[in-house]
Amino acid sequence: MASSSKKIKNNEEFPTDWDIDYYRADHESDEHWQMRRHFMELHKDKFPEDRLVCLAAVFTNMEFMGCRYPSETMQLVAELSKEVVKDYRKSRETRLKRTFVAASEAAEARVKARLGGHSGHQQNLNRNNSDNSKLSGMHKSNNLFEGLPFGKYVLFLIGGRNCLRMSAQRCNIEYEEKEVEGPNNTKKITVFLNGKLVSDACEENLKAAKAQVFNNALDVLQNKCYSIKPNPLRDTIKINKSNNEIVCGVVKQQADNAEDKKLDASNKGYKMMKLMGWTGGGLGSKTQGREEPVGYLLKNNRAGLGNESCKLDRKYFRQILQNYLESEDIRELQFEPSFTKEERAMLHEIAGKFNLKSTSHGKDAERRLVISKKTITNEQILSEILLKKNPSYIDKYFVQVPEAKARFYPEHTEKLDLYM
Repeated sequence: MASSSKKIKNNEEFPTDWDIDYYRADHESDEHWQMRRHFMELHKDKFPEDRLVCLAAVFTNMEFMGCRYPSETMQLVAELSKEVVKDYRKSRETRLKRTFVAASEAAEARVKARLGGHSGHQQNLNRNNSDNSKLSGMHKSNNLFEGLPFGKYVLFLIGGRNCLRMSAQRCNIEYEEKEVEGPNNTKKITVFLNGKLVSDACEENLKAAKAQVFNNALDVLQNKCYSIKPNPLRDTIKINKSNNEIVCGVVKQQADNAEDKKLDASNKGYKMMKLMGWTGGGLGSKTQGREEPVGYLLKNNRAGLGNESCKLDRKYFRQILQNYLESEDIRELQFEPSFTKEERAMLHEIAGKFNLKSTSHGKDAERRLVISKKTITNEQILSEILLKKNPSYIDKYFVQVPEAKARFYPEHTEKLDLYM
């Protein structure tokens, strides 16, 4: 009842007057939504709103897609969902019986039609097929950009003040800044995306106007569009050379980031994973996380690369980068300073031919080469993180959703900062 909008559970009280229907996703089928809704209705007084919404998402991911989470989370969700699952399976059994009867009647109608039955049987058949399609619970379109004012523009938070223009180029969207004289001898700058006004600013001089319009546009776009930011502490495959052999390992840092920052409660990914039930350690059912072997890089048919018979020549390096290109691995390859200047130049050249991105960091004896894939699109990043909950992408990127999508993805609403 509305008069009892708060209840007490374990000496804690949580608001219960929030709107569950606010969290229905555009792409969600009726069947999935009814289960998720039932789950939240049953436990509305037991958890804070954001925690319950995340647990409900975990529940449907487990039930319909077979996703796995830390054992404590799975046990908690299994206990909370007993009644929901029981009701769902009972209704499903009834529905299957109805579908079977409808299919039997349709088969009987076809037989009668062949024997010269009335046309009314065909109408019954069409009606049965229509009913069955309604029962199938098909998903709606997974259009993440539906209803957003700037379409598929995604703010990619790198490059300082150039990020607005660079993001537009990445999305193949026209970016334009117009300079005009403002009132009282001020300078006015206006920013447009595909001819649509984003923001403007008037200041005493051009430099101040550009700085202000950037801040205004950044604020508008982070509210109206998706934002993506690479995780500076993402997994990187570190490749060393020792005694004519290649050694691979995984490090939790970026080649151009010398700081060894701790993954703590101030980290965006840390907060998001805690909401989903993570309690520390590696991800996965056995907390194996991202420590899977990277030996696939060193495979050459049946023979392993890096053995005594292998020569560190162009063919050798080409095979490593080809293995990387053909894999689903999205982590960067970080070639350490143990590689010579000539070897790094060779790797850079081969990477270009494979359409891989290569950049160098550090000076002199600390120079290292980082190679990564160019083909990861904004749409792919958003789909893998928001819809598929892919740990590989969650490790590599932070995502902030626009205000219009916040109710669908509450664990991705925290604002991302742009570091200049």
